[in-house]
Amino acid sequence: MKKSFLVTAAAALFLGSTLLSANAAPLSAPPQISEADAQSANDQIKAPKTAGSYEKFSEKARQYEVNPDLAPTDADYAKARKDREEGKVAKRSQRTEIETIRDQNNRITEYVVTPGSTKIPYSVENRSDRPNANPGHSKDTLGTPKFINFGF
Repeated sequence: MKKSFLVTAAAALFLGSTLLSANAAPLSAPPQISEADAQSANDQIKAPKTAGSYEKFSEKARQYEVNPDLAPTDADYAKARKDREEGKVAKRSQRTEIETIRDQNNRITEYVVTPGSTKIPYSVENRSDRPNANPGHSKDTLGTPKFINFGF
C-alpha cells in the first residue's frame, strides 16, 4: 500500500514538472517587462538622493578640515620675531618650578612640580609624618605623583 502510494506520488511529480516546463518560456530568452515598469525603474535611478547619514557626517567633517588660509605667513613670523626682540612678548621660561604647600603648623604637605617643557603641573604628597611601613622603604617620605586632580 505504501509502495503504491509512493510510486503514484513520484509519477505525479514527474508529470507535473514536465507539463510546467513545456508551458514555460525558454531559459535563453530574457524576461519581458512592460514599458511602464521600465520607465518607473529609470525614474527611480535618476531621482535625486536625499542626503544619507554618511553624506551628513562627511559634510560636517569638511567644516573642521585645516584651512590653508589660516596658516601663518612669513610676514606673521617676521612680526612675531620683531615683537619678541622688542620685549612685547615674554618668552616662556624653560625652567622647572617646584612649589611647596604648607599646613597650619608650617609643615610641608605637598609639592607641586611644573616642568619647564610641558608646563603641566603635577603634585606629590609629603608623607614624612606617616612613614611607609613596608620593609626596605623606611626612608620613603614622598607619595606617588598625581598627574590628574579631580576637584568638585
